[in-house]
Amino acid sequence: MANRAQSQYLRIYDNAGTYLRWQNFYVNQTVTLSSASWSYFPFTADGMTAGAPGTEGDLSLQVPATTTAVDAFSAAIDNNRLLELKVYEFDSRLSQTAPQAGQVLIASLIAEVVAVSGTLTTLTIKLGSGLAPVGAQVPPRKFTNKLIGAPIRL
Repeated sequence: MANRAQSQYLRIYDNAGTYLRWQNFYVNQTVTLSSASWSYFPFTADGMTAGAPGTEGDLSLQVPATTTAVDAFSAAIDNNRLLELKVYEFDSRLSQTAPQAGQVLIASLIAEVVAVSGTLTTLTIKLGSGLAPVGAQVPPRKFTNKLIGAPIRL
């Protein structure tokens, strides 16, 4: 019987590319995966690896309500930033000091941050579906001046 563990990697994009990269498995470490550095930040993703097709409305993240998280997700919702979440599975009996070469990508999601709520200690981030239920937009987007440019001011 094989022992399996899962690690999650979260990336938020901005206009110039990647805004931040977090991982939630290698505690208090910055690790390298796919030639990129991923800083440790504790978070959980709910609804990512369970559910049926068409139930994407229940995808959410929970993160500690730190200044870093509040700033990152406030900017994400204000600027309609996209988020990418990947879940890898690997053999937990092997070394756990860095991501293993043989880990398997078991889930991947690209979504938009659509709502942020929380308490004094925890933020809950609701994610928009990665695919529009009708139409060709991926993900469904609303038009803002961040997406189409600033209007001319007289």
